[in-house]
Amino acid sequence: MGARSKDILARDAYLALLRAHEALQGGAAELFKAHGLTQVQFNVLRILRGAGREGLPCQTIGERLITRVPDMTRILDRMDRDGLVARERSTEDRRVVLVRISDEGLRRVDALDEPVMELHRAQFQGLAKGELESLESALLALVDAART
Repeated sequence: MGARSKDILARDAYLALLRAHEALQGGAAELFKAHGLTQVQFNVLRILRGAGREGLPCQTIGERLITRVPDMTRILDRMDRDGLVARERSTEDRRVVLVRISDEGLRRVDALDEPVMELHRAQFQGLAKGELESLESALLALVDAART
């Protein structure tokens, strides 16, 4: 097979990235499901844990999600009903709804720290540290390029 053009390489890299995403996210989905969460719920809990007891407005949570979701309110409704988060209107601006992680939400996300790290260790065990650094750098460059 001859040398591939940059266009063909870009297409093939894109397809490889999609296949990798599918393979990697399947393991994560199974892990979160075993802990009674979806990937989006885990991400919300991770974001809220980082925010501390002050919490965050719904809009800010939506902006920080790795995967954009069309109906943040519906997700937070379910998480509130399941006791993972608590919501209240801001006293400064009644239009703003602040979301805080509950003790149960904190317990659930904390319990996933080591299993998630173990999953990532297993998923990337075939790559050397330098390869992981190069992969991360290349993927971040793609994200930056897509934003401009």
